[in-house]
Amino acid sequence: MYRYYDRYRLFKPKGNFPEKIKPEQLILRYGSEIQQVFPIFHSLPHSYKINFSRRILAFLNQYEFVVKQQAMLTSEHKVKIAASYIKLTLGFSDFLINSFQHIIVYPTAYYFEELAETHVGHFHPKMKTIMLTLDEFEKGIVNAHDGKDLSLHEFSHALCFEMLKPHTLHPDSDHFRLWYRKIIQWLQVPTNRKRILQDKLIREYVFSHQLESIAVLVEMFFECKEILQSQYPELYYYVGKMLKHPSLKK
Repeated sequence: MYRYYDRYRLFKPKGNFPEKIKPEQLILRYGSEIQQVFPIFHSLPHSYKINFSRRILAFLNQYEFVVKQQAMLTSEHKVKIAASYIKLTLGFSDFLINSFQHIIVYPTAYYFEELAETHVGHFHPKMKTIMLTLDEFEKGIVNAHDGKDLSLHEFSHALCFEMLKPHTLHPDSDHFRLWYRKIIQWLQVPTNRKRILQDKLIREYVFSHQLESIAVLVEMFFECKEILQSQYPELYYYVGKMLKHPSLKK
């Protein structure tokens, strides 16, 4: 049994969402925004909606939003960003993580001198930040079936960092690592790699780095479920199990 100080605990909340509301109020005020990110939201039983909304509010209480370059960040944006993260981590009881504390929002792609790169999204583990651009985030919502979703991509990086770092205390880390390894091993099989490169259903970027592999496949899992499930059933299963996705718990 873990001693108290060995348990997985969150950092002090830094959230700056301006509204103090309850889950029921969140559904009434922002139900359409949640629906944009999580299309089956309105078809869920009421208790499921309450659980999803309660998790969104927990996210908004935990993480700080930081506006850069006069980005027009609204409460609606904040709820949609939170809903994207909750959709990703719906299978975990301990769904909030410590690998980031701040979400920095730019209006559009930004050149970072320290990285000598232009980014529309970035996860910086040392700074504990997720960087997102509003235009790309919104594009990911509008184009919901192109296999690209900025927030899912960057949150996947943060989730991997939390679960894979040495001495992590997250209770689901062993489970996550098991299925993470299965995914990486599958991608390393030459015939599987060749097939992906030939049929082009999955972006070639999946082979750029192991953490990018996971982020790309997570995007596919949520945005192109039918394609991934029918054409690559093993990958679909592995990603779903890694995330403890409710649809694979049957």
